[in-house]
Amino acid sequence: MGQGDYSRQQPYFHDPRVHKPIEDIYADLDSWTYEIDKSQPSRFNTVSFYVVLPPVFYQGRFIKGFYYSESVDLLNHVLPNLSRYFFSLAYSMWCSYPWSQTADAYSCLYNNPDRARWFFRNNAVDKVLITCYNSDFINEYIIAPKPIEKKDIDLLCVSRIAPEKNLPMIAKALKVYRHKYQHQIKLSLIAGDRNIDFANFDNNDDITRNILAEIKSILGNPWDYINFINYANPYQEMPQYYSRSKAYILGSLLEGKNRSLSEAMSCNIPVICFQEFNQYARGGDRLFPEAAGLCAQFDPESLADTIYQVLANPGRFQPRLSYLKYRGRKNFFNTCLTAFPYYQQSIPDYHHNSPFNSLWLDLAIQDNYQMSLYDFLYGRSEYSHLRGLVNIYKHLNQWLGWLQGQINRKYPGIVTNNQPG
Repeated sequence: MGQGDYSRQQPYFHDPRVHKPIEDIYADLDSWTYEIDKSQPSRFNTVSFYVVLPPVFYQGRFIKGFYYSESVDLLNHVLPNLSRYFFSLAYSMWCSYPWSQTADAYSCLYNNPDRARWFFRNNAVDKVLITCYNSDFINEYIIAPKPIEKKDIDLLCVSRIAPEKNLPMIAKALKVYRHKYQHQIKLSLIAGDRNIDFANFDNNDDITRNILAEIKSILGNPWDYINFINYANPYQEMPQYYSRSKAYILGSLLEGKNRSLSEAMSCNIPVICFQEFNQYARGGDRLFPEAAGLCAQFDPESLADTIYQVLANPGRFQPRLSYLKYRGRKNFFNTCLTAFPYYQQSIPDYHHNSPFNSLWLDLAIQDNYQMSLYDFLYGRSEYSHLRGLVNIYKHLNQWLGWLQGQINRKYPGIVTNNQPG
């Protein structure tokens, strides 16, 4: 893993034309991961354990659960019995394939067969690849349209003030738009994960100050084009912001999946980004579902024209309908379980490509956890989503002990070390 050269100085972030053999580009993409390992104690409190399917024992059968995390190897290190009860998906939250040595499956953002062949040939690993871009774990009933009387935000962008986000390019497009279409629109820019002084650009760190200075040099009076907003309580407030907006815009050329794109679609606002976004990771895969938005070329005028097309034709787009067809938690559940023949062979009434509709699973989870499969998947259980290594360790030790006790008492002789088929 990590064969290439990952650096913020690489051209991928600001130039869509990279003159390298595709194999070298793949190596660069895979040379950094967002995963957390035991050498990073400063990040232990952010370790996640997302349960897609809990382990169940019902009618004489034991079915292993399924979870994903950016810390699979770390979790297996502190909880060596975890793999007896769960299959694991290593998730990097970046455009690289994960580096985990012990996960049963790797997340990959896109279905790119050429890149997958290159990866397996060069890393000599045998993993199930699960495409996560066309499904995700966003709760589409919480991140959902809110009753808004009037859409009072023309364009919304949720972004850290960082060089790779290409905010100056968006600023140039805003200026072109106003000159070309003689229409005054404003961008609401919600800054990333730290407070920025937008009243006085000089009262920020060097990187932030330089980016804001560049935006100011482009626009003259940036506050005339942009409403600057600090990230406050995103989980509670973001559906309101999305619902108030006419369109969402992303300026990146390279990053991970970008959660805000999915959140915007789930809240039924069209999305705008560059055709070249994650182009080498994507291959020929779609950037987002049809009718969810439009792509522009990496050029201020093309971006301005695309903004105009979206704002002038609101009836053309059905982002939430497109989103619910292909993404959200139920689709993620189906994608993960369908990738493992084990589930097809083990669940009595397995629904082909749609195991979420399995009545046997629903009955088993009701019997084991006193709630429906739907309720577990959407966070009604204390085990649905755990965060922080200490908290995960405490809860999983209790849970796994309870599971083994139930299995020993009710179903003696059941083997729990099933392998993925």
